[in-house]
Amino acid sequence: MKKILGIGLGIAITLFAVGFSFAELGEYTRVVKNRMHSAVKDSIPLSVEIERMEVLLTKLDDQVASHKYLVAKSQINLQEAEAELKRHESKSQNLFTEMKHLRSWIDATEVATVCVSGHRVSRTDISTALRHKLSAWKESEATVEACAQTVGEHRKATDALTMQFTEWENQRKLLGHRVEKLKAQVVAQQLKQETSLAQLDQSDLARATRLAEDIEKEIRINEAQAALGTSPLDHVLQEQVDDSADITAEVDAVLNGQEKNDGKLTSNF
Repeated sequence: MKKILGIGLGIAITLFAVGFSFAELGEYTRVVKNRMHSAVKDSIPLSVEIERMEVLLTKLDDQVASHKYLVAKSQINLQEAEAELKRHESKSQNLFTEMKHLRSWIDATEVATVCVSGHRVSRTDISTALRHKLSAWKESEATVEACAQTVGEHRKATDALTMQFTEWENQRKLLGHRVEKLKAQVVAQQLKQETSLAQLDQSDLARATRLAEDIEKEIRINEAQAALGTSPLDHVLQEQVDDSADITAEVDAVLNGQEKNDGKLTSNF
């Protein structure tokens, strides 16, 4: 890595010296950085990368509790918002009912006062109360509408967060299974490589065989070299010259012996 860095720095200085701009130097520096990253990454064995995945899975395991808390908190906040909406709806409904009663009391009498729960109340007071109830009901309805909108948005966010957590949890569990599978595959590859590499050392045997072949070839060359310049007739004549006396005596003995045998056969007849 240091060697690559030194080469990259040397190249950068050389390029700057020959007139390259800073922008071009930056581009070449980025190229060197990318190559360094690729070189380092390619040198990392698969077993280390799998251990790195296990570290990441440990981080994911640590995040489970915090993610669950966020989802649960969102769900509780939604429940509280829905309860608040129901309270506002109930309040608005009560105001609406009171307006109906006040309006009926006004229609029920033509006199200046009416009796309400044993009390004499003027028609003007009823009209004033009706006016206040109407204003309160309008305000309550506006609050109900705002709360309903908030609850709707909160419900969508909570549903999306819950779905996201479910998907995240499924992916986390799937990654755990994938890591176990990858570990098994790497172990199988290592065993296969070790088995394929476990072979007999035949280098010395091959060298001895080649040496024997070279020696045999050299012997044949020597024999062929010795046979150069002679012929088969020379060998015959040489043998006849050296052993001429012995051969003549042997031939005479054979001939004499044959003649004696022929004579015996003739006398017998």
